[in-house]
Amino acid sequence: MSNYIKCSKHITLFHSSTFIRGIFIILSLVIGLNNLYSQSDNIVINDIIFIGNTKTKDRVIQYEMALEKGDTLSLDDLNSLIILEEKRILNTRLFTFVKINIKNWDQDSDQLDLEVNLQENWYIYPAPIFELADRSFNVWWKEQKRSLKRVNYGARIDHLNLTGNKDRLKLKLQFGYVRKYEVKYAFPYLKGGWGLSTNVVYAEQKEIGYITEGNKTLFQQLEDERILLRRFRASTSLSKRIGLRFFQVVRLSYHQNSVDDYVVQNLNSEYFINGNTGVKFFQLEYDADYDKRIFTLYPEGGYRLKANIKKDGFGFEGDYNNLSVIGSIEKYWKLWDALIIETRLRGKTNILRDKISFANNTGLGYGGNIITGYELYVIDGTDYVIHKNALKLSIIDITRRWDSMRLRQYKKVSLKAWLRWNMDYGYVNERHYTNGNPLNNQWLFGYGPALDVLLYNTFSFQLEYSFNEIGDQSFFVKSRLNF
Repeated sequence: MSNYIKCSKHITLFHSSTFIRGIFIILSLVIGLNNLYSQSDNIVINDIIFIGNTKTKDRVIQYEMALEKGDTLSLDDLNSLIILEEKRILNTRLFTFVKINIKNWDQDSDQLDLEVNLQENWYIYPAPIFELADRSFNVWWKEQKRSLKRVNYGARIDHLNLTGNKDRLKLKLQFGYVRKYEVKYAFPYLKGGWGLSTNVVYAEQKEIGYITEGNKTLFQQLEDERILLRRFRASTSLSKRIGLRFFQVVRLSYHQNSVDDYVVQNLNSEYFINGNTGVKFFQLEYDADYDKRIFTLYPEGGYRLKANIKKDGFGFEGDYNNLSVIGSIEKYWKLWDALIIETRLRGKTNILRDKISFANNTGLGYGGNIITGYELYVIDGTDYVIHKNALKLSIIDITRRWDSMRLRQYKKVSLKAWLRWNMDYGYVNERHYTNGNPLNNQWLFGYGPALDVLLYNTFSFQLEYSFNEIGDQSFFVKSRLNF
């Protein structure tokens, strides 16, 4: 009997201890789950550390970033925000590679550090000049029969980051088809988002594009090789940046241009209008730019709004009088990781409707204002509108390390490529210079496939095959440096 009682006591004690342990386990689970669910869904940036920027100041990079020390972020948004920050820093053109890593994540205090790993670009570009004088490689190749007389040569120095503040110095000494001397310096990061730049250019040439016929520019050079055109420009710009997106610039410049008497007497009396051989005027212009594009080197989403108001001539030194307004909007949609839709609409009008000189009457066919398929044409006019559309498919996006590369800036190779389909249209209104230019005052349409390549986030190349409604079809090559 006593043994039974002892056994019962042991059983009772056993069940009691098991019950107590169970209670403790349950309480532990409840406390653990409570701690788990009570953890904050937010995280605080304790510090931002920059690695690899031996030249560029930390404050310059930080100025380009939306994230700052002390910011509180949602954990759900953290990864996407980091990717956006990497693209914003690449947009500066100061770096060929950017990778942001999370460091020192303290889950008790919900804090972490961001480590920004950078590979700086090559900032100094001292280079010989050997470039084409025409509007594009395609015009030189097809219209000018690959003439070596239409080549510029000389030397230039571009420093994209002179003091580590993204300040740019440009020196140019050029000979050949166009003799040109140029000095430019821009400091974008003065106090409070202000920036300042100045530019002086002098150019002269022995051959002149004196008139447009058949929507092609006609050129003339004399046997005695006298200078037919001289141009001088001096300008100063004051810029203001508001936040990450909004840029404003006010620019004052002085222009003094002249041609040889032969030009107005024998080629085009309206080159500077009313038979004048020269023109001098002050120009005041205002630029507003709201840029919300994602990865501006090759936009993957977002939009951009731009406006320009330009007044030429103020009554003193005012041989040329005009007031023009230009506006544009760009929109990009990233449908999937590899597919992008792009649309860009741009228009220009002269508020003052007086007749202006041939030299100042530009429309489509210059710079980026080219309708696909009309690369070989110029459509001059008082007003214009152009709508460019593209469907882009990403086919290559790789980053590799190239250990045998001696230049530190290019050891990490970034290569991106897209297939593109263009569909553009535009219209140029011209009331005066219409004789012999059938593409003015009518809607123009062009389309065709293309291949875009972006190397090191700096060098871009385009191969295009274009068609237009007047029956032309041609292959075009384009390239540029993104700085």
